Amino acid sequence: MARDSERCVRSIRFFPSRVTIARGSPDPHNRRAARIAATAMDIRKIAIVATLTIAWAVPALAAAPAPEMGRYKGHVATLASAEFGGRRGAGAVKAAAYVERELKQLGLQPVFGTSYVQEIPNSNTGGVLGRNIGAKIVGTDPKLRDEWILVGAHFDHLGRAGTTYFPGADDNASGVGMMLEVARCLAQSDVKPRRSILFLGFDLEEDGLWGSRYFVEHSPIALDRVKLFVTADMIGRALGGVCKDFVFAFGAETSPGMKVIIDQASQGQPVNLGLIGNDLLMVDRSDYGPFRRLSIPYLFFSTGENPHYHRPSDRSDTLDYDKALAVTRIIHGIIRRAADSDHLPPWNGKTEPSLDEAIAVRDVMKVLLANREQLEIGPAVTLVLRSTLAKLEGIVIRGMVTPAERSQLVRAARVLMMTVL
Repeated sequence: MARDSERCVRSIRFFPSRVTIARGSPDPHNRRAARIAATAMDIRKIAIVATLTIAWAVPALAAAPAPEMGRYKGHVATLASAEFGGRRGAGAVKAAAYVERELKQLGLQPVFGTSYVQEIPNSNTGGVLGRNIGAKIVGTDPKLRDEWILVGAHFDHLGRAGTTYFPGADDNASGVGMMLEVARCLAQSDVKPRRSILFLGFDLEEDGLWGSRYFVEHSPIALDRVKLFVTADMIGRALGGVCKDFVFAFGAETSPGMKVIIDQASQGQPVNLGLIGNDLLMVDRSDYGPFRRLSIPYLFFSTGENPHYHRPSDRSDTLDYDKALAVTRIIHGIIRRAADSDHLPPWNGKTEPSLDEAIAVRDVMKVLLANREQLEIGPAVTLVLRSTLAKLEGIVIRGMVTPAERSQLVRAARVLMMTVL
């Protein structure tokens, strides 16, 4: 491309811009015509150069690094392999070293002083209970570089039970693969982010979110400068094993302006992205919890619980990689936009009724109802499903959700999660 562009520029630079003037006595009209012709030629030359500049710039942007299937699958398969022992104990140590090595190879800077490792002490024995891994890209904008975007995923899992190991491909090698691919794309991009970005691999999520809790309590950066925390936990399967096209994002309800960025980043991706309020979950289900409790804007991506959840069958060869990669690309788009935006929506803290949420819950309930035999949904729950679905259809037709209607929606959704999923 460089050689072709150089030839084009040389051909323009040396293209003669001569204007023929009739011989004989100087004619003011001819001189005026010559000036106009010469100016027109200059304008045409400038236009050609500008057009070529744009033509070369667009392919460069289009060729910017994007999450790749081969790399993503490689991370998931490695972390879910028997060699990593279900990523607990010695397996978790090995997983931490793998994440550290990958981030180092990208040329990212350490965040815990001169180290990429934050050891989590065991207060009972004085030893090391676990370890978080972190690396950063420093922003380029002098006004925004002290603000942070955080991308995290937990790498631990359940380990072994006797001779059986729990691979944890979806939970949460899928999320770690996302984090590493987003890190690679941003590290290898020619256009560096305006804000600083911190990539985090959390340990001990399966033990009460202990890794992320420890990070928040011993953060190497000022948490009041964190503008957004994004995590993914289980992004490669289907809710209940039946919601094939769905992925869910929680947290946008506390920063309403974030929806614009999410919509832009998800355009063209082959998934049905539902924006759901975190209060439907009743408890914090992943590492966003410690950040949410500090009123830090967050997004949590997940495809939800499924028949392989916390079972030995959660193997890498059974994941929906097309879906997981689509989610990874959405998150990459969100991080890129959030890092470069002049302003980001602050924490609101109020969960306002949302038509988008009502539509997402309605669509999920339709799928659950259509698969009630497979899911073994009994008559009583079927009645709740149909009643709630009828109300949601009315809400969608009306185009508005009242606070009272959302309260009913939350209660019905919780019943379904406890009885069906």
